[in-house]
Amino acid sequence: MQKEWSSFRITLLLYLVVLLLPFSFYFVYTSFKTMQQDTKIVRQSSWLSGAMGHTTDKNNPQTIKDIDNTLQNISIWAGKNSATKLYIGAHTLSEDLTKVTSCWTENRTNLSAANTKCYMLTDNLALNIEKMVYLKQKKIINTFYISLAIAMILLLLIIYMVRLYIHQQMKKHAIHDHETKLFNKQYFLSECKSSCSRAVRHEYPLSMLLITINGFEKETKIQTLKALGTLIFFLVRDGDLPCRYDENKFLILLPFTQKENALLFEKRIREALMKDDCIISEKIEFDFTITEFDKKESEVAFVQRTLAS
Repeated sequence: MQKEWSSFRITLLLYLVVLLLPFSFYFVYTSFKTMQQDTKIVRQSSWLSGAMGHTTDKNNPQTIKDIDNTLQNISIWAGKNSATKLYIGAHTLSEDLTKVTSCWTENRTNLSAANTKCYMLTDNLALNIEKMVYLKQKKIINTFYISLAIAMILLLLIIYMVRLYIHQQMKKHAIHDHETKLFNKQYFLSECKSSCSRAVRHEYPLSMLLITINGFEKETKIQTLKALGTLIFFLVRDGDLPCRYDENKFLILLPFTQKENALLFEKRIREALMKDDCIISEKIEFDFTITEFDKKESEVAFVQRTLAS
């Protein structure tokens, strides 16, 4: 009997993938919003450089106001990006911005003087901000593609696991009884034929144990079958072949086992049944039959002889 990975775990993984989608969308949203803000700052820093270097009016209130507002916007943005390592200027972003701001404060009432003294500082700042934003956006895009690749790999892995689980379930239900999880009749007869052939060819003993249940209680029938299937599964050896043959009959094929040893196995099952609270009932009776394979008979005759005993 195969041990399966529960469908609940598969479903949980699918839900986790679905729950990751909102976080992915949030990451994309914040990334593009950051890129939009950074692009806006690049435009403003370029405009600031032009305003500092090409304004000829000595005292233009509107230009002064625009420069003040632009410096304030760049200052707010720089405060949020002060810790970045992508800024490639000779000094830090905050230091270069402070120099521009100080120069402008000293000459804001005279644009002609600001042109001469502040243009190089402002142009250098604008150039470095543009390079910084380029590197930052490149990093964001690379992170996005890496995240997308990881998400695709996880999705493909989940799809593979689901397909593998479905395949295992189909295979399991093709050879296992649904209620007891033991092998079903068709698979048992097929494997019994192979086991009998090997027993004849290699001349080793082969026995079969029949367990018949009588007195099923309708209310606890399924529970009893499941409990018995679990008990048999944990008692059989790796090479044994347990099956639910029909409604109330269970067959266990015991390779390399003579009848005397099969009787010891039967005793173990009896003792385990007496200790199992899920199976014990005054109405339920268990009948046991053991037959040893006659190498002159077919596997069909072997099974029929066991059932008729």
